[in-house]
Amino acid sequence: METTNVTSASNGGMIGGLNAAKMGRDEFLKLLVTQLQHQDPLSPMESQDFAAQLAQFSQLEQLTGMSEMMEESMNVDLMLTQAINNTMATAFMGKTVTAVGDKVTFNGSDPVELNFKLMGQAEDVTVKVVDSSGNSIKEFKMGALTGGTHRVDWDGFNKHGEKLNSGNYKFEVVAKDAKNAPVSGVALIKGVINGVRYENGNAVFLVNDSEIQFNKVMDIMTTEEVSDS
Repeated sequence: METTNVTSASNGGMIGGLNAAKMGRDEFLKLLVTQLQHQDPLSPMESQDFAAQLAQFSQLEQLTGMSEMMEESMNVDLMLTQAINNTMATAFMGKTVTAVGDKVTFNGSDPVELNFKLMGQAEDVTVKVVDSSGNSIKEFKMGALTGGTHRVDWDGFNKHGEKLNSGNYKFEVVAKDAKNAPVSGVALIKGVINGVRYENGNAVFLVNDSEIQFNKVMDIMTTEEVSDS
């Protein structure tokens, strides 16, 4: 009777030259069983080789289990972080927030605060109010400013002295140092939190008709703290 000869592990086997970590545990186990079923009766797998392959499979099982546990732990941590942030968010209602953002709303009468932060000393700073197409409609020449937060008020008029309609606008900061090199400037949104909504499990603050993601917030102050400053 012809005997099907599948090379045993003692002769360099099917599995002996493979890395169990590079295949799934089911594939590894199936390959091991197949090797046992078709091994040469005249040259069976030696006990030490079989033990080595079982140890390899055990290591794969442990690594797979550790990976699944780590992934589950990360998911739990993420859910806890979101839950804590969302719970904290509701406590900030009515407080003044400062966050990264370039959107401002002009209500047709009241001046608009344009807050920004410079990352270093600048000798020439210009704040530009732009329309939805990015065209400059008003510019403020601020001169030299130190690094830190600054503010200029916009009365809602354009560069031609014409009063603009109420609506949403954007602004940007252009700054250069004494050597005419760019200085990084960040536009800021500042206002009272008048609402909180949730988007994909994350809290979003509603401020001056703008939406501010929780991770964009730089500081939150009470009314008393704002008055004192």
